[in-house]
Amino acid sequence: VFTKRPLDEQQNSFNPDRVLTCLKKYPTALAKYLEHLVIDRRLQKEEYHTQLALLYLDKVLQQRSGTGSEAAEATDTQLKLQHLLQKSDLYRVHLLIDRTRGAGLPMESAILHGKLEEHEEALRILVHELRDFAAAEDYCLWRSEGRDPPYRQRLFHTLLAMYLQPGPAAPELAVAATDLLNHHAADFDAARVLPLLPGSWSVQLLRPFLTGAVRNSVHARRTTQVALGLAKSENLIYKYDKIKLKGSSVQLSDKKLCQMCQNPFCEPVFVRYPNGGLVHTHCAASRHRNPSSPGPGAR
Repeated sequence: VFTKRPLDEQQNSFNPDRVLTCLKKYPTALAKYLEHLVIDRRLQKEEYHTQLALLYLDKVLQQRSGTGSEAAEATDTQLKLQHLLQKSDLYRVHLLIDRTRGAGLPMESAILHGKLEEHEEALRILVHELRDFAAAEDYCLWRSEGRDPPYRQRLFHTLLAMYLQPGPAAPELAVAATDLLNHHAADFDAARVLPLLPGSWSVQLLRPFLTGAVRNSVHARRTTQVALGLAKSENLIYKYDKIKLKGSSVQLSDKKLCQMCQNPFCEPVFVRYPNGGLVHTHCAASRHRNPSSPGPGAR
């Protein structure tokens, strides 16, 4: 009734807030209508996004206590919850963190901490609680999407530092660290990474990372050289233009008038603008002090 009608008819006939009030006693229908508002119509309202996330969360917690088909439904709902938490920026993050605390939902907690820029806590959950190293890499890619390269690099360095911490899981984390370096060489600063690595690690073990680091270094050096060459060429062009301007002669007579005050020149000191306009030095100084004053040739 509420979701299958044409969009223009919905906008004219149904107030979403009134519909939600009517559906409060029917959680399944309420969730479907909120999905329609948030996902299909993409309404940017914090209340809708938060309410949908809370409905997903409550449903997951209820279904996880069941067995068989209910457990399978919980998995589907949990995937919906995770997708919403990742894609939406409108829900109340702190409220959901409080609701997930102690609920046995580490992946959701990691996503929420990521939304708060608490990357160390999010990565700690993924690495030490879930032991999901692929998810930790995906987290770095997700949170750095659309951000500048230094931000992305900081995330990967944070993850690497976590892998290199001593402890009972050090051997397993060492494997994860080498995989991380070899798969994401471009996202690391090799000069910072190499002093952190154990001396027992062989060059062969890190060959993809080292090869990528050298390649990136050479590329960066060549790019810098090209940029430097272009800057030098541009500087030469400016110098040439400056010499041309200085080399051109200007004839000044008592018939020449200042193009700002329209008075003749009483002394051989003047300012010449790029458009050829001649003005008194004090007129030029006055114009710079008061940019709203008319420029040469304006009268």
